[in-house]
Amino acid sequence: MDSRSSQPGEQDVTEAGAAQELRWVELGSEGSEEALGARTEGPRAPQAGGRLLQAVWWGHLGLATKLLRQGASVEERDHTGRTPLHLAVLRGHVPLVRLLLRRGAAVAAADRAGRTPLHEAAWHGHSRVAELLLRRGAPAAARSGAGLTPLHWAAALGRTLLAGRLLDASGPGPAAADARGWTAAHWAAAGGRLPVLELLAAEGAGLDGALTVAAAAGRTAALRLLLARGARVDARDGVGTAALGVAASLGRRQDMEVLLDHGADPNLKDRHSRSALHRAAAGGHLPAVQLLAAWGAGVDARDSLGLTPLHHAARGGHTEVASHLLDRGAQVNAAGWLHNTPLHLALEHGHGPTAELLLSRGASPTLRTRWGEVVQDLLSEGACPRHCPPFAESRSGRGTEPQRPRAGQKSSGSHSLRCAPVPLFWTEPACLPKGRTAERFPEEKGGSDLSSTNGSGTAPQPPGITSPLQLQPPPHSALAETESWQQI
Repeated sequence: MDSRSSQPGEQDVTEAGAAQELRWVELGSEGSEEALGARTEGPRAPQAGGRLLQAVWWGHLGLATKLLRQGASVEERDHTGRTPLHLAVLRGHVPLVRLLLRRGAAVAAADRAGRTPLHEAAWHGHSRVAELLLRRGAPAAARSGAGLTPLHWAAALGRTLLAGRLLDASGPGPAAADARGWTAAHWAAAGGRLPVLELLAAEGAGLDGALTVAAAAGRTAALRLLLARGARVDARDGVGTAALGVAASLGRRQDMEVLLDHGADPNLKDRHSRSALHRAAAGGHLPAVQLLAAWGAGVDARDSLGLTPLHHAARGGHTEVASHLLDRGAQVNAAGWLHNTPLHLALEHGHGPTAELLLSRGASPTLRTRWGEVVQDLLSEGACPRHCPPFAESRSGRGTEPQRPRAGQKSSGSHSLRCAPVPLFWTEPACLPKGRTAERFPEEKGGSDLSSTNGSGTAPQPPGITSPLQLQPPPHSALAETESWQQI
């Protein structure tokens, strides 16, 4: 076999992508310079290796035979821990493999990453070489440092014949999982390897987890095959997410249609109580949002933070998505965590057009967050949407102000305003007269004076919190792993 066949340039695009992902998994825990380089490079000649390693690498059968007769060791290693047998296998050189096996080369020898010669055969698709190794007792159950077996590699790269041979060999079978919990079916689904998936399904492999991976990878054909072979459409992954939620996060409407047609529940929630509609709205995927709404997804469903899909759309500034949700009956003034409304979130993140839409559709600019902030507190200079009414009451208690002063201009009161957007979790509003603090700042007319609510001259705090410095983020159950409030 031509040794050049193993070079990345002659692989198809899909195979090259899967190969790079596998290398990344294998080398992810290694910090060496050569490991970092190997993430994107193909097979490299041994560096500072012995003469036998060089002869095997370049395919010189005669020279290798001579060196072995002169006492060269079949167990010498290169800088990555590969033996001559590793090199002969990855080059697909059958005569050299036979020679080294006759000379007693260890078929189970592992390099620094834990890869055996059988791993290399699966990686490069050398079925004849793999057959030789298996006949000599190569362990099909051998695991690399990342927990990958030769079957994982064969499945990921679409080596159907080799995968079948490995399944027939004495090994862990299709249920074996790597360090991340992926089986051969997961890897085949990620690469869209339909023949391998068919083979694994026939061998009784579990397909539920592979369905979520296929949705994440955008493998529509793999989705159809897995569903036809019995994968449960609403099966959840390790973080409680089903395939529909994954597809919605990425805006893959075609995949969503396949899943919904096979009975996926549009209102199914993950461990953070987010539905597929929450995910689609957060990503700004209007076609996905429209599809889910048409299938009856709840537009006012709450996640573990009390946020609706409209909150997520407003936070991301997805005006068209927000408009569609409102058209479908979403509550414009729904209050979530810390009493934040969609309008609060749109303004906090500087999404003026979205804030204008919400105000035009009935959002209240006077609703307060848990920390006593109102919309006017969050508006920065020159960013007030046209639908936002002017301050109804002077903050200094000296009457009304028809409009906010411009930069450098004095207000009608004795104080000028300083305006800057701040996180909603601060107790001090974003816009206060200079020299004033939140603790001394009275409520608007009809409300209570913060300075008199607790008799100590300080603003009241939520139960259990005595200082703003004690404010903690949402509980782990709400934001763990996927950071639901930061991103989808």
